Amino acid sequence: MGCGMAIDANRVIAGGVLVFVEQEVFRKFLELKEKPIVIVGETGGFKKVKVTMMTYEGTVIITRGEVELPENAIIVRAKELSLGK
Repeated sequence: MGCGMAIDANRVIAGGVLVFVEQEVFRKFLELKEKPIVIVGETGGFKKVKVTMMTYEGTVIITRGEVELPENAIIVRAKELSLGK
């Protein structure tokens, strides 16, 4: 997993337009950004699910699991992650 910079965040709340995609599609969105900001963490109640997400033109793009990230990606590791309200 590449890392231009890594940041730890106590809590991330994602809202707005959420689009869930397969990992292959997520990688294509990553290629569209020069320095993508990517948030990684787990969400869910009893069953935790790893997710990787980024924004693209105001939309939050989300995929399940971990994705191989480019070297120039800025990674935010969320200790607590909530999707929607």
